Amino acid sequence: MRQRKANLCVGFTGLELNTDTRRLLETVRPAGIILFSRNIDSSDQLRQLTRQLHDLPSHPFIAIDQENKRVNRLRPIVGELPGIAEIKQANRARDFGRQLGESLRDHGIDMTFAPVLDLETDGDNALRERCWGKTPAEVIRWAGEFLDGLHAAGIRACGKHFPGLGGAKQDSHEVLPTVTDWSEADIRPFTALHLPAIMVSHAHYPALDDRPASLSHKIITGLLRKKLGFTGTVITDDMEMGAIHDFESAVVESIQAGADLILVCHTPAKIMAAYECLHH
Repeated sequence: MRQRKANLCVGFTGLELNTDTRRLLETVRPAGIILFSRNIDSSDQLRQLTRQLHDLPSHPFIAIDQENKRVNRLRPIVGELPGIAEIKQANRARDFGRQLGESLRDHGIDMTFAPVLDLETDGDNALRERCWGKTPAEVIRWAGEFLDGLHAAGIRACGKHFPGLGGAKQDSHEVLPTVTDWSEADIRPFTALHLPAIMVSHAHYPALDDRPASLSHKIITGLLRKKLGFTGTVITDDMEMGAIHDFESAVVESIQAGADLILVCHTPAKIMAAYECLHH
C-alpha cells in the first residue's frame, strides 16, 4: 500500500540545529530536508549545517529552491543571479545550471526544486519571471539545457509544477488557483525531459479532476504514473500553503493519490501531524 512508502521532506527555522529541531528530526526521520533563506548566512555556516543534517539518523537528502534571479536562496553566498531572459539572451542555460549546481554541491546540497516547467502566459501570472518559455518547445530547450548543467554538477533536479501552473492567475501560497485553460501542451515538458523527481501543484484543473492536483489520484496515479509512465519521485508542493485548508486530511489524500514525498516546510506541530498521518 502506497501509504507505507510515503515519507516527509521538511523545513525548519534557524541557522543551526538546536535541541528541539534535532529532537523533531530524529523523531520523524524525514527522507529529505528543505532549506530556505532563513537557514543560510555564510558558506562556512551552511557547510556545517548540511554536515549535521546528513549525519542525522535518517541520512536525509538536502534540498532547496534555487532557480535564478527571482528565487535565489543562496543570495548571501552567491550574490545576485541573472534572470531567465538574460540567461537565454546569452545562450548560457547549461553553463548557468552547472555553475548553480556546483555552488549547491560545494555546500552539501543534493537537490534543487527546479526547474519550473510551467508555460509562461501573458497578463497576470503568479509565476512571472520564473518560466523558461511560452511554448513547450521553448521550455524543453532551455530548461533541458539547465537540467544538463545541474546533472553535470551532480545535482538532482525536480521539475515543477505538474500538470502545469502557467495558467494560474492566483498564487497557491495564498489561495487555491483554478487553471481553466489547461491543455496537454502543459505537460509536454514533463514528458520530454529526464527528471528524477516531479513536484505536483496545489491547483484545481477542471479538465482533469475536481480535486487539487496534489490530492488527486486521477492526476498523480492515473495521468502521471500510468498514462505518462513516470517512475521517479512524486513530491507535493508545501502542504502548509494557503491553497490547502484541512491539513491532515490533505496529507492523507496526497498519500492515497500516490505521492511519495509530502513537503511540510515550516511548522513543527504540522510536521508531527503529518508524521502521525504517515504512520497510523
